[in-house]
Amino acid sequence: MFGFNRSNAEELSEKEARRVNEKFNSFKNKKYSEEDMHKVFDNEEKIMGKMNDKNLRDFVEDVKTFFSMLKDFFTKKYTEVPVGTIMAIAGSLLYVLLPADIIPDFIPVVGYLDDAAVLAACMGFVRGDVEKYKDWRGEE
Repeated sequence: MFGFNRSNAEELSEKEARRVNEKFNSFKNKKYSEEDMHKVFDNEEKIMGKMNDKNLRDFVEDVKTFFSMLKDFFTKKYTEVPVGTIMAIAGSLLYVLLPADIIPDFIPVVGYLDDAAVLAACMGFVRGDVEKYKDWRGEE
């Protein structure tokens, strides 16, 4: 469903997958405040620290790109991106930051599966804009 890799065969239940999709879809339409953006930027190190979990390792480079893209957007270095993309990225990063989400992060083995699913859904939604951003930065 989400296309993210896992070394184990854990699966989100159908109910959890539906809740993840609903949560992600709400990111695209939400209006985030400046305070929300500061919360994302202020917690970059904490969010990147979560990427060490085995369920999130595949998203390290994507999350680094997300932060870079957000910073360039808010400093007006790169503004050729739809606001919906910025909102989806910010919402996804805020979701990863939350310790109590659909599957609480403290639950061993599966605690970060929903975070991985949200990141995968986000990347699926914003992939084209991320590729344009990487081209703009001169990345492959």
